[in-house]
Order: sequence, then structure tokens, then C-alpha cells
Amino acid sequence: MYTTQSTIVFVHGAWHGSWCWQRVIPLLEKRGVATLAVDLPSVGAEPGSGIDLSADAARVESVLEGVSGPVLLCGHSYGGMVISRVAAQNVTRLVYVCAFMPLEGQSLVDAGGGKPAPWIQVLDGGLMQPDPTRSAELFYGDCDPQLQEWACARIRPQSSATMMEPVAHPSWRNIPSTYVVCTLDAIMPLDVQRNVFGRNASEVVELHASHSPFLSQPQALADLLAVRSRAASP
Repeated sequence: MYTTQSTIVFVHGAWHGSWCWQRVIPLLEKRGVATLAVDLPSVGAEPGSGIDLSADAARVESVLEGVSGPVLLCGHSYGGMVISRVAAQNVTRLVYVCAFMPLEGQSLVDAGGGKPAPWIQVLDGGLMQPDPTRSAELFYGDCDPQLQEWACARIRPQSSATMMEPVAHPSWRNIPSTYVVCTLDAIMPLDVQRNVFGRNASEVVELHASHSPFLSQPQALADLLAVRSRAASP
């Protein structure tokens, strides 16, 4: 066996974009870790587009086709549904950052208890968004006010269809996985992270962080990912 460095491919959560990883990526690149951050088509979608989970997964798969060598696929929140749906031969580890980790046949709504969170607003044209008056506390509770304002200004509506499509064959069944529990998370209950999703992962680690550790604790998250990006190969 020898160790080779994986490329880390980042998949953002609902209403976000590749911008959310920009505090983590430079820290990894300084350590010689190659990174890519995907923008999912469901975020910022046109009304009536009906863009679903399959379309988001297809976007990630198209990015992975261009990566030579092993990949660590990291998904945040809704991004956990996407990385669970992705089928790619070069993925050697999945990392779920306070993310949904569905069982066979589960949609995000199913995995989340059967109904959307009460702070999700339904918009015309099959779109949804978080309540703007609560976004700072829900997503960025341990960030300073300036960073909260910066991030909230970048949140975009998303296609609601992404929440309803089930994952038939979750990839974590066949690929080693790490679940990152965020103990200050105001969105994903701690018990759910530890005892519902985390129990299905190959390993569980914890950060004393809110729902967005990539902004509030980028160094801690980068350190965690750098270690797990070293993949064992035959």
C-alpha cells in the first residue's frame, strides 16, 4: 500500500454556492491539497425549472470526470444528499459536514423527519428560500456580524424539487465516510447528527461550531479534511 493525495471536491448546501468554501480552500492549497468547488444548478434556478437532485448530482459527476486520481467528496447539509447520489469510480472518501446522509429510498424531506423546516419559505415557481430574518442565526450563529451580513447577502432561492427526490442507492454504503458533527448547529439537531446520520458513517468527528464551520472555523475544517485527503492505494 502507498499513500496518494486526493483532490477535495466541495459540494455546497441549499441556497449557497461555491463561494461558501473560499475561507477553507486557500488553507488547503497552502498544504498542497488540490481542490474544486461545484456550483449546483438548483440554486439560483429560474422559476418553473424543476431542477432536482439528479441534476445537481449530474453536475458533480461532470466535474469528477475531469479529475485524475482519487477524490475526497465533501458535502455540506443538503450537499450530503448530492454526494450520496453521485456515482463515480474515483471517489475514495465521502465527508458529510453536518449533512443529510439518507438511507435507501429517502428524500431530504424523508430524512429530515417528513416535512420541511418551518423557517423555509415557499416561493412562486417551485422555489424556496430560508426566512431572511433568521438566516444569520440559523446558518452563521458563531460568525461575527460582518461575516454574517456578507454570507446572508449571497443566499439564493433554490428549486424545491431537490427536497422531494429519493436516493435509491446511497454511495456511502460502498465508500468510506466521515461524518462531521457540528455541536452548535441551529439547523441540524445534535442528536440527529450523532445518532441518526453519524451511526452510518465509517467514522465520526466533532467540531464545536455552528452550521457553517467553513466560515466560522475554516482552519479546523481544513485540518480535518487535509488528513483525510491522503488516500490509501494498492
